[in-house]
Amino acid sequence: MDYLVIQVESQHVLAARFGVAGTSLSFSGAAEFALNEEQPLSAVAGRIAAGIDGSPRIVLCLSAALFAQRTVELPLDNLRKVREVLPGQMQGEIALPVEEAVFDALPVGSKRFLALWARKADLRQAIETFREAGCEPQVVTSAPFAWSFLPECPADAVVCDGAALAVISGDRVTFVRAFNADEPQKRVAATLAALELSGVTLPPRLVLFGGQSALLASGSGLSLPTERLKMPDALAPLFKTDEAFQQLAGLLAVARACQAGALPDFRRSDLAFTAGDAALLRKMTVTAALAAVAVILLFVSEGLQYRAVKTDLVSLDKSIASMYREVFPGRAKAVDEVAEIKGEIRKLSGAEEGNPFLDVLKKLAEAKGNTINGLYETELEGVNLRVKGDARSAQAVNEFKVALAPLMATVELGEVKSRPDGSVTFTLAGTLKEVKK
Repeated sequence: MDYLVIQVESQHVLAARFGVAGTSLSFSGAAEFALNEEQPLSAVAGRIAAGIDGSPRIVLCLSAALFAQRTVELPLDNLRKVREVLPGQMQGEIALPVEEAVFDALPVGSKRFLALWARKADLRQAIETFREAGCEPQVVTSAPFAWSFLPECPADAVVCDGAALAVISGDRVTFVRAFNADEPQKRVAATLAALELSGVTLPPRLVLFGGQSALLASGSGLSLPTERLKMPDALAPLFKTDEAFQQLAGLLAVARACQAGALPDFRRSDLAFTAGDAALLRKMTVTAALAAVAVILLFVSEGLQYRAVKTDLVSLDKSIASMYREVFPGRAKAVDEVAEIKGEIRKLSGAEEGNPFLDVLKKLAEAKGNTINGLYETELEGVNLRVKGDARSAQAVNEFKVALAPLMATVELGEVKSRPDGSVTFTLAGTLKEVKK
């Protein structure tokens, strides 16, 4: 997942893009923009939007001064349920009406949570600025809430970048305070003293990073041993210089916390990010439309196939009726031509007293030769055979009668009628000899 982390401070905006996936890390680049009258935040947001390629997850980090905090104890372990009950829990305990605030929380111990809230109007203004510029953030937070994810940060330490201070205990952020730009060293010392007076057990060291880390480390009056966050050797190929690492370490921590799902996100309630939902809805609408078109095409295809099959069946019925009239020209139209033809086929394929009808027809065809033009009626009842046909001449009929001698036990020639063209029609009847199958 690619993260574009944008940190808005009082005098400048810092943006960096990271690719975070498990233990792998990539860095695509960073840019710093000055904020002044000639270049307000809206102009900077436009420049950032113009340089975006792909679809990174945009994380907007605002000043920690916009967020308030309080440690609360709740008999819950599920952070989602904690977010649900926080507005009711904080009702009447904060000066801001809960309807005007957006809440989130960080776990700090067993049943203990660092409740965080901010004014919706303040966050909405920043969100609208970036949305109008074309780079609407999916996550709105503050960088110090992610400092427990700083590279090789001690599990117990006070961390400061000159603009804010965070107390980390057991790898969890338990306290955050923002500073003004002037005299950060005095404000760090005053904050540490105030925490000690309130009974908070401070971690054993103060870790400094950022552009003011060298200045803060060189000063005196701090009650904790001070050390500067060092760039791990594994990150040296990415950041190249210690100066770049110091400047971008906080943004890297934000990307890591976001990837781990441990970053407070104040895009909730009325400020919830809906652009992704709208895009998903558009995709689902397109998918549903395509599915509907596919179903319609399927029904059309099936309808066409049904129509084609029905047409084929009608054509087949007509062909069968035509065949029936050709095979049985003397019969009246049958109620079911198909059934009639099937019955005749069964008769033809059956056997009668060892003399199958098909075998008799085959022998008649062999005996008629070329002089008999055709046999247009053949009846076989038991061993009695009657044949009607036409021949080229009366002599051909006599030759046909002689040729039937091997097949017939008795044979009698019936009426022979002459035609104008010299051909004749004839009838022939007799009894068959018993033939072995």
